[in-house]
Amino acid sequence: MAVPRTADNGFDAAVVDRENHTVALIEVKAHPVERWATILPRQLAKSAERVAFVLTIDPNCIQLYRTEGESLGEPIVRLDTRQVLQRYDPEFPRERVFESYLLTLVEAWLRDLAYYWKSEDPPGSDELGRAGLLEKLEGGTTQRLGA
Repeated sequence: MAVPRTADNGFDAAVVDRENHTVALIEVKAHPVERWATILPRQLAKSAERVAFVLTIDPNCIQLYRTEGESLGEPIVRLDTRQVLQRYDPEFPRERVFESYLLTLVEAWLRDLAYYWKSEDPPGSDELGRAGLLEKLEGGTTQRLGA
């Protein structure tokens, strides 16, 4: 069953599998965040349904967490945002990064992982494969939450 895709849960987007089941929630910030563990549990508590993963993205780091109820441990995958997203915008990051544009690039990356539209070996595919997210992405997509 899919997570109700509304702004109520506080996340920016959802990763859905080929059957439209939510497998991960995405949170994007335009500035570096060091304390995701204090932000995300409140948002997970608002989510009507549990998901297996949470992806956090800021201009410095992409982190993948495996959820444990409403709590997060340490990230199970850490990727350099610049190295990943420059594949989709060679000039990334520009002087100022807006959350909406950062989310757009992340969606392009996740869809590349799902469909290999840009490359045969998208950045982070090995790491996400070992974590168990890559197989859930195949044939799926992303959906923005809220507006």
